[in-house]
Amino acid sequence: MKKKELKRLFKTNPDFEAWLRQDASRIESIRANPAAASQLFKRWSDRKKGKIDFENITEKTKKASEMLTNVQSFMEMMSEYSKKQEKQ
Repeated sequence: MKKKELKRLFKTNPDFEAWLRQDASRIESIRANPAAASQLFKRWSDRKKGKIDFENITEKTKKASEMLTNVQSFMEMMSEYSKKQEKQ
């Protein structure tokens, strides 16, 4: 997709542009390869129609899992530190 076509797409679908701006990786992928905009537009329109976007759900679930793992390891470290302080 050419820049001119991309601008026209954004003009006709401002919600699509807002959706792109929600995630920096989407913006970077379009800057690196403007042809990727058509794939992202299809994904956005399918999502808008109510179809389930499993790729997006999987991505968000993975991020949440990583965050919870980090919090859990931090809590375990704090617990171990607390136990060491009680022994002293």
